[in-house]
Formats: sequence, C-alpha cells, structure tokens
Amino acid sequence: MRNILLFIPFLFVLFSCQNEDDSTNEIYKNRYERRFIIFQDSLGTTIRDSGVVRVSQKDNIFKFDFEVASGTVKPIENIRMEITGNNTLRNLEWTPSKLITLSKDSINISYREGASYWFVNGISSF
Repeated sequence: MRNILLFIPFLFVLFSCQNEDDSTNEIYKNRYERRFIIFQDSLGTTIRDSGVVRVSQKDNIFKFDFEVASGTVKPIENIRMEITGNNTLRNLEWTPSKLITLSKDSINISYREGASYWFVNGISSF
C-alpha cells in the first residue's frame, strides 16, 4: 500500500504534463508585414506586391484583409482556426490547397478558392 501511495504522485506528474498549456496561448498580433504576396483573381489578374495583412477575429472566425499599394485584393473570410503545437493556429479542415498557419511572429497562406488563389508569406511588423 505504501508503494502505491508513493507511486501515485509520480503518475499524476507524468500524465499532467502537456506539450503546451492552452491557458497560456496568446491572441496573435493583427498586423503582418509580408515579404511577398501573389494573388490571382478569377479574371486572371495577377498581383505581385508587398504590403500588409490584417487579421481580425470574432469568436473563432477569422478574416484576412490585404492592403497593397497596387490595388485591391479580395479578403479571405469566415475561416475557423484551431490551436496546434508550438502556439500556432491552423485553419480547420485544411487541405494542401487551403492551408493557413498563423503564429505570433509569422503568417503563411496557401489558399485556393475557385479560380482565385492567395500565396502569402509574412512576418509580424511588431
């Protein structure tokens, strides 16, 4: 009985350790300077430019707005995100053609919707 009582705290510590604690996750910064963006709309117009990606969140729904000097880029809206390892967010039900990852320091978007696609790699401006 004594051995069991000594062994229980060890098991408690072992199984209570997690890769990360959800209570320490941060709300990510909402502005990212990006190194480049390639965007193509359904009419075949291609924009290769640098600018800003603004990320806004309401509940668990995210919106990604793109500000570029050369024109207007359609936002990506109504994206549900989930927390993954290393304090990173990733869109739910992702596929290779619809992948968005968002961390404290960077944003990566490879997203295709119909004939439009967005390819963004950016770092935080703060």
